[in-house]
Amino acid sequence: MKISFLGLLLQIVFVLLITMFNHVRVFVMEQYSIYHVALFELFIGLGSFICGIIGLVKKENIMLSFFVMGFRLLICIYFVFIYLLGEAGNPPPIRWLYFI
Repeated sequence: MKISFLGLLLQIVFVLLITMFNHVRVFVMEQYSIYHVALFELFIGLGSFICGIIGLVKKENIMLSFFVMGFRLLICIYFVFIYLLGEAGNPPPIRWLYFI
C-alpha cells in the first residue's frame, strides 16, 4: 500500500469519527475525559501529515500527497478551534495557556 493512501485512510477514519461515529466520541468523553479523544484526533492529523511528507519525498502520487497534507491542515485547525479555544466566555476544554 502506498503511504499517501495510508494518510488518506487515516483522514477517512477521522471524518467517519466526527460524523457517523460521533456517539462513540461522546461516550468516551463522558466516561473518561476529553483528552483521549483530542489526542487521538491529533494523532490522526500528525500521522496523515507524516504520510503526506513521505509521499512527497518518495514522489509516489504528488497530487494525493498534497491533498493529504492540505486536509491535515484542516484537521489541525479543527483541533485548535474545538479543543484549545474558548467560546463565549467559557474556558477551553483543554487548558493550554494558564494565564488566560
